[in-house]
Amino acid sequence: MPRVEIDGVARVLAVRYVGLVGQPNTRRRRISAAAGLVACAGLVLAPRARADEISAKPPELTRAFFQYGLSFTGEAVASAGPMCSSAPAAPCIFGSGGGVAARIGRRARTPWYFGVAYEFSKHDPSQLYRLAILQQLRVEARYYLLTSTKLQPFVLGAAGLNTYGNLWGVDTGGPGASLGVGVEAQVAYAATVGLSLGYRVLGFTAFTDSAGTSRDGGIAHVFGIDLSLETREPL
Repeated sequence: MPRVEIDGVARVLAVRYVGLVGQPNTRRRRISAAAGLVACAGLVLAPRARADEISAKPPELTRAFFQYGLSFTGEAVASAGPMCSSAPAAPCIFGSGGGVAARIGRRARTPWYFGVAYEFSKHDPSQLYRLAILQQLRVEARYYLLTSTKLQPFVLGAAGLNTYGNLWGVDTGGPGASLGVGVEAQVAYAATVGLSLGYRVLGFTAFTDSAGTSRDGGIAHVFGIDLSLETREPL
């Protein structure tokens, strides 16, 4: 029981005790004993409650971590850009898709995380590719808004390179960048689960697809979702 509640009970008992002046001694002694027990319990339990609150704080407040893991990703293409708009008579070669990402980085004692991520995702090429693969290599940064709770929201940013082509080939590519928000939950001392949403701009150079259609270079706009499972090792 919190100390505030215990102190309140003690005050009530004390008032009753004052009101019992003139009552039989036996009853007054019982009330006095009860008030004394409650006061003693408050002195004992309050430090313990404060100690429990301190011990419940996540360990990243006191040390840095080596953090790595995997995530399942979804990539919703809002606009494929010139690679599709430059050939209106041909089907769009870059549609939405999903894949897997692997990342590794360092969670500092400060609210910052810095790392590297590699993601590959399968996309809808309108049957122009046998297996259309988008590959992304990103340098990532996160800033955690709350570091004293097990549920920690953050903002993120990333920059890197991306390629697109049939199977693991590279038909086009360019620089990319993204911004987003997310939340991370500490499910164990060394394990976290995270969910993030991001907006990406992906650059692509001009190329000719498998059907012989020329595609202009430009920027594609993509919204991504990332469900991650990561583990930590103290440094």
